[in-house]
Amino acid sequence: MHVNGCKDSVLLDLGRLSMGYGIGLLSYVVPVYIAEITPKNIRGGFTSVHQLMICCGASLTFVIGTVLNWRTLALLGAAPCLMQILGLFCIPESPRWLAKTGRHQEFVSTLHCLRGKDADISEEAYEIQEHIESLQQLPQARMLDLFQRRYLHPVIVQNSTPPLSLLAIVGVGLMVLQQFGGVNGIAFYASSVFVSAGFSSGSTGTVAMAAVQVLNLTTFSAHLLCQS
Repeated sequence: MHVNGCKDSVLLDLGRLSMGYGIGLLSYVVPVYIAEITPKNIRGGFTSVHQLMICCGASLTFVIGTVLNWRTLALLGAAPCLMQILGLFCIPESPRWLAKTGRHQEFVSTLHCLRGKDADISEEAYEIQEHIESLQQLPQARMLDLFQRRYLHPVIVQNSTPPLSLLAIVGVGLMVLQQFGGVNGIAFYASSVFVSAGFSSGSTGTVAMAAVQVLNLTTFSAHLLCQS
């Protein structure tokens, strides 16, 4: 709604920054919540479907954007957000969080709510409690602890001195390359690129981008994880 009502580029940039912050926050919080409320046998599938739905939502936005201007599209995008805000009052707390905060009665009732009234939750409740207790025995972690060498799972590389931590390099490298690979620029200027390539309408490029986002490796990886 802020983007829809902005009058200059500064307000537009601030609105876009706030949207990016919110999306980044949700990209972390939602998968964690889904993983904490779902049974372990379908946990991977549910978290993968979340990523698939993000791609489908972005693709739908691209398609709708071919017939609506950007201000109307920004206002229309606020509708699902408002629905989710209302839905927050209806979803249960995470059982793991309730167990961690010592609210045992609510922890048990929430597990029954998620698994069914007649479901046997004793084994799962024991596993969660055991996991929480093991976490509480660990020393209090800080943000700077992430950069300590002992957390970098070193892997010895032949003829390398000192040993390189390949797992850390790959993990951080994937995140960096994802941001600096230019995919956002391609998505934002897809219509102009297709017009420059000789297509009669920029809408062709936008719809093509929408199709690629759904039929890319995200769909393939989601299918594989759903089978696990």
